[in-house]
Amino acid sequence: RLQREPPENAAMVALLTIDVAGGETFTCGLVPGSDEASLARAVGARAGVDSDGFFLTMGTNRDGVIVPLTTALGSTRLTLHLRPPKSTPPPTPPPSPPPLPASLSRSSTLSNLGGSLKNVCEHMQSTLAPAQIKELVSSLYKQDSDEALSQLEKYSRTGTTLSNERTMLAWVRTVLAIVRSTFAFYGLTGTAGLGEESLSAVRYMMATVAILTFGTGAIRYASIADLLREKAIRRPVCRVPMTPFLLMVFTCTVMHSAATYRGMWCKGKDCQLH
Repeated sequence: RLQREPPENAAMVALLTIDVAGGETFTCGLVPGSDEASLARAVGARAGVDSDGFFLTMGTNRDGVIVPLTTALGSTRLTLHLRPPKSTPPPTPPPSPPPLPASLSRSSTLSNLGGSLKNVCEHMQSTLAPAQIKELVSSLYKQDSDEALSQLEKYSRTGTTLSNERTMLAWVRTVLAIVRSTFAFYGLTGTAGLGEESLSAVRYMMATVAILTFGTGAIRYASIADLLREKAIRRPVCRVPMTPFLLMVFTCTVMHSAATYRGMWCKGKDCQLH
């Protein structure tokens, strides 16, 4: 004979119908020998909550009688309510450490702490808590780092200031050279006509170049010096265009070369030969 398989719920005592408040409904089989913890885990897994995150009542009223989950319930219908989350108290802030002693205040640096490093460490361990020692060392290193960065910035600004002054002195030397060249042109004599006119034009242009050179150098020097006085540089440097200066120098060079090649300018005995 063929042996008939037992039905699916043959080993169950009863079927417990559970209605989730405001949600779905499912059935839980009460198996003989199941403890309350196993039933709670099974129902919680089906409802998607922890085993201690819900409670059961006979009716739909949340404030009704709470029913424990056991195999003795039999075939009945219960309502599952989710337990409200626990309110966690706000974390208490850690106690503030007592004030540091005057001999080890934040105003002192590691280099100014008297005595050897061993004596300083022993004094700190005997008078301060570990949290205070950590705070003190961090503050001292931070202060030393800030002082080092401040000194580095001062050295950088000092070097830039000296470079700016050297550049201004180079402009001054250029102006003096142009003035000397201008007076040198007064010792020349131009030939009649184009020679005399070109010589006068070069003299005036050289004087103009000297003025432009000094003005360009002074404006650039003042612009850099003004920027160096600011704590944080947030604007561009005022740079005077050098196109007019270079154009005037190029024109004087061309006129001087043309007059030299054609013999339109002379000096002393050379003028008598012409």
